[in-house]
Amino acid sequence: MRWLLLIIPAAAWCATPNDTRELVRQSIQNGQKAWQVSTEYACTKRVVSRQFGDVGEIKSSSDDLYSIVPLGNGASFSEHIKHDGEPVSAEVRQKTKRELQKLLAELPSAKRHRFEKELAERSYMIEVPDAFNFRITGTQNLPTGPAWVLEAMPRPGFEPKSRYAHIFPKMHGTLWIDQKDVQWVKADAVATENISFGLFIARLAKGSHILLEQTRLPDGEWVPQSLEAKAAARTFLFFAHNFEEQYTYSEYHKPNPLQAAAR
Repeated sequence: MRWLLLIIPAAAWCATPNDTRELVRQSIQNGQKAWQVSTEYACTKRVVSRQFGDVGEIKSSSDDLYSIVPLGNGASFSEHIKHDGEPVSAEVRQKTKRELQKLLAELPSAKRHRFEKELAERSYMIEVPDAFNFRITGTQNLPTGPAWVLEAMPRPGFEPKSRYAHIFPKMHGTLWIDQKDVQWVKADAVATENISFGLFIARLAKGSHILLEQTRLPDGEWVPQSLEAKAAARTFLFFAHNFEEQYTYSEYHKPNPLQAAAR
């Protein structure tokens, strides 16, 4: 994932690191910068969602394709292209066009304000190094190159400071950190207890599972590749459901500066 601090030279981690907590801290710092850079790329996003019944049968599903258009100052626009393999309706296209024109007319300061708000909401990630105890369990050769494999277990006595950091003591996971660039290649997290978000907003059940994967582009930048979530949730209306969502990102490229305005 993605953050705003300066990168510590990756060369410091040529060998197996002795301080795994500091390795994770550096990887998050590097990720902050990578996330900012990734907002400058256009790409294609595919979202596959499935709802399951009590015995695991698929109750409903959807498959949607989007074109992600960067608008500058950290802003982007998600253009809905297809739904279940078919082009979206004329009504959806017109609505999309109106939304895009509205964003294009926005002042740069407004776009930046939204971006900074999103950064603030993601600030819980900087607490990860202190929220877990880490142990290197081995190395693995991935398509991006050699990576350390780290086990992450909740750290006793951790006191969350930000809004979402309260979930960390109820999770454990595995991290794959690229040995060359010190970036998260994969992160696999599992809820060990029920997790609540707000008093009556939502609750994720024990066993909910999230898998994040990133990749390195030919120019050396790191970007999201996929995100998969399998969970049982209960909303504020007490409607329980089991669901699976898969996000995949592809076709990254730096767009022509006039591309969005011409759409």
